[in-house]
Amino acid sequence: MEEMAKMASLSGRPAKGRRADWLTELVWKRSLQLTVLYPRDMLLDIAGEDGEFLRRIGQGKHDVGLAGICATPQLARTARYRVPEADIMYAELDDFPWLNQSFDVVFSLHSVPLLRDPQAVLSEVLRVLKPGGQFVMAAPWLPKPLRILANRWLVDDSKDSAPIPSKAELVTCLEDAGFERVAWLRLAGMRSILVGWRP
Repeated sequence: MEEMAKMASLSGRPAKGRRADWLTELVWKRSLQLTVLYPRDMLLDIAGEDGEFLRRIGQGKHDVGLAGICATPQLARTARYRVPEADIMYAELDDFPWLNQSFDVVFSLHSVPLLRDPQAVLSEVLRVLKPGGQFVMAAPWLPKPLRILANRWLVDDSKDSAPIPSKAELVTCLEDAGFERVAWLRLAGMRSILVGWRP
């Protein structure tokens, strides 16, 4: 049974009895609604996990080139299997394996790796974006009292942990990195989306 669930996840079909993560679905849907995509645009998904988001874009009516960065070789292999038309790499988030100004849109919908070292990652995002390119980032959000408690008690030194920034900290972080017209949108639950543009 476990092997069947594993194969189903690789194929992109839901495993029997597996429930969709409604918040992830909401982030993906809202991110695409906020994205300006034209035919033949190049799109990069950083920290893209298993390639599911790229697979859905590839199945949609978007005639765009797809690329992604995964956090482990195993995730990169799974993503390549799911999205064979995409250029999927295993790489560090502070050293993208693409040339300057390669992409029209960059997504970061799994934000923990980015939030651990935002300036290094954002400088790479800015480097690979074309002038006028769009950056769409999902980030956790909590009201101030809950954010203070969560950062004090739940954040540790593991690679799966990063402090939850405030709205002002997120916007300032993108602006300091060089993005313009930064906008922040709160979603349901504990998520938010930021959009910034490369000058």
